[in-house]
Amino acid sequence: MRFQYIVLVLVRLKGKKMNKENFELYNYLNVVGNPKEVIDKILEEIPYLESIGYAGYKEKKWLKITLDRLIPDKKEDNQNYNFKENYKKEIKTISEKTFRKCQDYIKEKTHIFLFPTFDKFTIEKMKGVSGYCPWNNTLLIFINFNNGWKDQLEETIIHELAHSLSPYAKFDAPIGSWIILEGIAEQFKDFIIKGKKSLWVTTISKKESFEILKDIKELLNKNDFENYKEIFYGSGKYPLWAGYAIGYNLIEIYLENTPNLNWNKLLRENPQKIIKETTSPQTLAKNL
Repeated sequence: MRFQYIVLVLVRLKGKKMNKENFELYNYLNVVGNPKEVIDKILEEIPYLESIGYAGYKEKKWLKITLDRLIPDKKEDNQNYNFKENYKKEIKTISEKTFRKCQDYIKEKTHIFLFPTFDKFTIEKMKGVSGYCPWNNTLLIFINFNNGWKDQLEETIIHELAHSLSPYAKFDAPIGSWIILEGIAEQFKDFIIKGKKSLWVTTISKKESFEILKDIKELLNKNDFENYKEIFYGSGKYPLWAGYAIGYNLIEIYLENTPNLNWNKLLRENPQKIIKETTSPQTLAKNL
């Protein structure tokens, strides 16, 4: 897991124009081969755009690091990927519908890059769809066409769009900022799509999430990838998705205490300001 003109959208399947909207869609889902071959072909074909570089990266080598992390299966034991031609139209329709729902919050054209994934974690835990936002106005979406992928694609676009709208969603932001940014993204998704909470914000209770928050208080101002992985992906000490649940519950408190909420403002708010307001001893004591 940064916009309201109507502009020409280039929905691309390996470079072919297909659609109109306030986004550009670059579709590499029909690139075939094993994971290494898929990554090599994508890197050959990816365009350089003046505003965002290579899909949000100044150099292809940095994009390759992300593709190497999110396209192959971690244990290299899954080679299954099945793309059908009719998926092109479905993806276009889902993307257009999603951006229409979000158009009041979008100020600039958004670039969406669609890539295949062989990752079993994404397939088994995330209904075949994951996302990443490397730069303003840039979404990377990874898909394996598992049961539930259509709904998950819509939800993932909204979540990552929230990140792309924030000037603070940077890879070197501290853990506390990312807890808030993930909470904003999930609450924004729930605001746009009513009644569809994600698994990763309900897997632990509110009380448990705040107990973990007390435990990690000293880490909130650090930019530490190992602790980030533990807090968000639960490699041992904390449950899977804990960071997402903490952020979601903190933003729920913020929403309750913010009358006449302006989502355009919240999507672009400094997360450090929010975490200070929502993690005071009094606030935590009231919610534990």
